[in-house]
Amino acid sequence: FTVCVPVCDRMCMWQALLLPCAHPEPTKCQPGGGKHCATATVRLTPARIYAGTAIAVAAASAAVIPAGPTARQQSPGAVRAALRALRLDNDMAALLAHGALADAAADVLAQAVAVDSARGRTATADLDWRRVRRSTLAALVSDDIPFLLWARLLHEASHRYVLAARRVLSPPLARALTHPASLAATKALLSQIVYESATAVAYLGLQAYMRGGGAAEAWAEVRAKFWRVWVDGLAFFSATYLVVFALPHYSMQVVVDNIASLVFNMYLSHVSHRKRGPPVPHSNSFCPR
Repeated sequence: FTVCVPVCDRMCMWQALLLPCAHPEPTKCQPGGGKHCATATVRLTPARIYAGTAIAVAAASAAVIPAGPTARQQSPGAVRAALRALRLDNDMAALLAHGALADAAADVLAQAVAVDSARGRTATADLDWRRVRRSTLAALVSDDIPFLLWARLLHEASHRYVLAARRVLSPPLARALTHPASLAATKALLSQIVYESATAVAYLGLQAYMRGGGAAEAWAEVRAKFWRVWVDGLAFFSATYLVVFALPHYSMQVVVDNIASLVFNMYLSHVSHRKRGPPVPHSNSFCPR
C-alpha cells in the first residue's frame, strides 16, 4: 500500500488523496500543479501503523473525555473553549465517532500484527481497506451503538435502584447493596451474561453476512465461533467492566469501553476472518445441532 504525499498545490493534494500514485518515484513540482502533481511514496509498515494508530486514538480519546459542567468557563483559550463546547453539545455523536475510530484502528492493527508476525515490523503492509470498512461497520452496529444505550440504561437504572433500596431496606443492608463496588459488580455480571452474548452473535454474523455469505453462512459462522469468542470475552471483560462501571458518568464509561474494545476487536477481527473448523460439540455449544 502506498500513499501519495503532495509537494505542489492544493489541487495536487486532492489528487494524491483520491487517486493512486501517478509517479513511482518523487518528481519535481511542475508549475500550476494539476495533472503534473509531484508526489512521493510512503510505505506503510507495521511499525508505522502501530505509531500512527496510537497517536490517533490517544488524540481522539483526549478530545472526547467528558468535562465538568463549568468546562466552557474554565477552558483557557478561545479555541479550546470552542472545541470543548462543541464536544459538550454533541455528546452522542462524539462518542460514536470515537468508537468508530477505535473500531477501524482495531482492524488495521489486526492486519498489521499478521504482517509483523509473518515478515517483521519493517515489511510492507498491504492493508485490505474493504475489510477495514466491513469490520468498522460490524463493530459500530453490534457494539458501539448498543453499548451507548446499554451504559445509559444501566446508569439510570442504578440511580433508581439506589433510591428504592434506601427507602425499603435497612441502612446497613442498603449501604452494602448500593456501594459503588457492588453496583459495578452487578453491572459487569449483567453485561457479561446479556450484552456480551448478544454483541458476539451480532458481530460474527454481520462479518460473515457482509462478506457475501448470506443468512445461512452467517448462522454457521456464529455456531462455529460463538462459544470460543464468548469465553475469551468473559476472561477479557470481567475485570474491564469492573473498571468501566466504577466510573461515575456513563460518557466516561463509553470512552474507556471503546479503548478496551479496540484490543478485543483486534482479536474478533482475526477470529472472524480465520477459516472456521467444524462446529463445537453440543455439550459446549449454546445452541442444539
